[in-house]
Amino acid sequence: MSHFCLLADPGKYAISDVDLIGDAEARRYWLGLFENHFTDTLAAAKIAYGQSSAEQIENANRQFGETIASLRADPRPVGSLGNMRLGVVELCRFREKALRDNGLGDPFRHIKQREDISAIEAYPNVISHIASLPVEQRWERLIRGVFAGNIFDLGSTITMGYAEDRVDFAATIERIKPRPWAVDDFDSLEAILPTSAVSAAPWAKAVVFVDNTGVDFILGVMPFVRELAAHGSQIVLAANELPSLNDVTADEADKILQQLADVDEDLASYISAGLFEIVSTGNGIPLIDLAEVSDELNEAAADADLVILEGMGRSIESNFNTEFTVDSIQLCLLKDPTIAARVGGEVFDCVCMYRSGTRD
Repeated sequence: MSHFCLLADPGKYAISDVDLIGDAEARRYWLGLFENHFTDTLAAAKIAYGQSSAEQIENANRQFGETIASLRADPRPVGSLGNMRLGVVELCRFREKALRDNGLGDPFRHIKQREDISAIEAYPNVISHIASLPVEQRWERLIRGVFAGNIFDLGSTITMGYAEDRVDFAATIERIKPRPWAVDDFDSLEAILPTSAVSAAPWAKAVVFVDNTGVDFILGVMPFVRELAAHGSQIVLAANELPSLNDVTADEADKILQQLADVDEDLASYISAGLFEIVSTGNGIPLIDLAEVSDELNEAAADADLVILEGMGRSIESNFNTEFTVDSIQLCLLKDPTIAARVGGEVFDCVCMYRSGTRD
């Protein structure tokens, strides 16, 4: 594990996280949010792991409850995570540790499986609709699709209800807020994107840090990166090593990609041509620390000229200010009021941020 090879200044890299030691108000908010969300997580775990998991669930609840109580009394973390900082990244690690220590590492697996099946069924219609649009009109629709897919996020209390209600993807796209978005660099991005079927993409290789499974990955991200591949870009899909909330893992992404290829001849041809690769980031939480990524990711990313960070956790919470040596695109739907305020937005606002790289 080492720094992501495309960071502009690895020595100065720092996660764009909140300071929960120095900011008492933020600490109260996030400790309360994680505490309440853990109750919902354990309710999901009871379904995923069955009645025989009652003792495991009780132990996980006790372990995480003791962690939260300890941090309320003294916010300076101790033990294996005792690095004298406390932010949302550390809270995520504490939560995942409590689950994994008690054999509950994938509490939303049943919901993920259900949503994957539903999204795969809808995928051909989504692709068909996009193909019916003129090339120059596709890009905004594709990015709106990324926003719409990003609503499937079981890490947000605001969107937890998605786990119980099947959302109409086309209708969700229509409800995406109109431009200008909270962060809106789409005009600059659109100016360099292909405008005809034979135009080449401006990037030879893109590393795409993906977020949630289900409609997020299948109906949001995949149509977007598929269009880039159609214009010649090689796509590296970088996904979690371990399950966390409803984030897609590298192993899951690989299986999904093959299932999509079975119903999409063009995608199958792009895969056969070597335009798609899936790697593990080495990560196991919904945010990502780019100071600690897998060697596999760095090997795949060494010759990339575009980084895409998708999802609120990776693009805003942990890497809003991160600069790369290559071009970068950060896309997400904002689902937490405090994170939205960080970019001057509100819940369900959208972020489309594009930066040119620092490489000479």
